[in-house]
Amino acid sequence: MLSARLVNLCFCRKVGDGLACLAVILAASACAPHKKPEAAAKAAEPTLLWPQPPDQPRFEYETILQSAADITIVSESERWQRAIRGLSGAVSDAPVISRPTAIASRKGRIYAAEPSVKAITVFDIPRQKIFRFGQRDPNLLKRPQALAVDDKDRIYVLDTQLRKVMIFDDMGLFLHSLPIAAKLSSPAGIAVSGDGETIYLVDRGSVEGDDHRVVALARDGKERFELGPRGSGPGQFNIPLAAATAPDGTLYVVDSGNFRIQAFTPAGKFKFQFGGIGTGIGNFARPRAIAVDVEGKVFVGDGGFNNVQVFSPSGDLLMPLGRLARDPGPGNFALLAGIAVDETRRLYVLDHYFRKIEVYRRLGDEEGKLKARAIRR
Repeated sequence: MLSARLVNLCFCRKVGDGLACLAVILAASACAPHKKPEAAAKAAEPTLLWPQPPDQPRFEYETILQSAADITIVSESERWQRAIRGLSGAVSDAPVISRPTAIASRKGRIYAAEPSVKAITVFDIPRQKIFRFGQRDPNLLKRPQALAVDDKDRIYVLDTQLRKVMIFDDMGLFLHSLPIAAKLSSPAGIAVSGDGETIYLVDRGSVEGDDHRVVALARDGKERFELGPRGSGPGQFNIPLAAATAPDGTLYVVDSGNFRIQAFTPAGKFKFQFGGIGTGIGNFARPRAIAVDVEGKVFVGDGGFNNVQVFSPSGDLLMPLGRLARDPGPGNFALLAGIAVDETRRLYVLDHYFRKIEVYRRLGDEEGKLKARAIRR
């Protein structure tokens, strides 16, 4: 079981000014889904490195997150105590996520928005716990659709039924809420500036109308500016679905119906666009999720190709990761629903169909070269 292989890896390390105790997901590259022991033998194969050698690998598959068994280390004494109480000695490996629509991650906590259970499910790696928030009065969630996190670890939840942005601390304690602008017809995504001073709401709009837009709100809920309306020109949208902000404040918007990503300044001025409809890498079929790492690299999740494509801050294609498959193995996705990148540059990929979150570790240049050379021998 995965937890048994992680006993000697339980070390916390400093990341920035916060403690990211990610040890329980930092298994060796041989780590594979605990539900498929036979897959462990494949862990040394190049298919767990992206891109695959002879290209220099940049990401390495680490683990899967589905259940309590994925993040819990059970000692012998704990097994005995559970046995005495008439409980199973093993931690449950039953999946705890059902139909999540978005994820976010910060300092070892992975947050999944789950409209079906009206809550945010959290894989709390430092504490080896799974918990939910948004299920207590008077701060109940009704339909949490999208997530964002700022540099102070505040969690912003777009609730499309409440028509509010609900803001929580990193442990799920409610802080305050903002009403969604009344003119938004079908809010679908949310992004926030690092300082939390600007909140961007993505409105996918109505079927026939031109109300496809992004609205920027100040921290007090007052509208700052609006981007749109519907169209194919610069600064216009056709079914925008998601957005993310970069460290320099650049706002990237998934303009799904135009098969592109648009970039804007923090003040809403159009900068550039990239992508386009097609079947090759660098093109999009159904772009639906986006994340930006601490270096400004842009990650775009495509629900048609079922992969993640990585771009430079200026929109140049760097690499793809993942593939469409009906086997739930590492790197295989059937209904990619969300992506996130944390402060350690780890990539988290949420698959709705397989009910899993896969974790990929960013490799340094030297480490990537060493792994490529080791495989070529």
